[in-house]
Amino acid sequence: MQQKIMGNRVRERIQEAIQHSSELTPSESAEVAFHMTDWLGDLDRLVQFYSAPEQFSDQEIHKLLVNFLVHVPNHVAAAAVLLADFPVNDIFQVGAVRNDETT
Repeated sequence: MQQKIMGNRVRERIQEAIQHSSELTPSESAEVAFHMTDWLGDLDRLVQFYSAPEQFSDQEIHKLLVNFLVHVPNHVAAAAVLLADFPVNDIFQVGAVRNDETT
């Protein structure tokens, strides 16, 4: 419950800051805030691991990494386009960005 309350506070604060510091509409600001907070649970779990890596089994590490990597990047990419008009590029050339027509 505490995490949900904190997530709501963070989401509201992001939305407020974006509305005051950009030309985005309230709806667009809310969308950025959503994309920057929907994955806070994944971030919390990753920070827990980073703080005490020896307390996690190999299977737990694998699961939390996969969960983070599957959930977070698309949210961050969406926020980058909405707020900064900056699309994701495959700068490491590992096939990280695929055209919708090829998936």
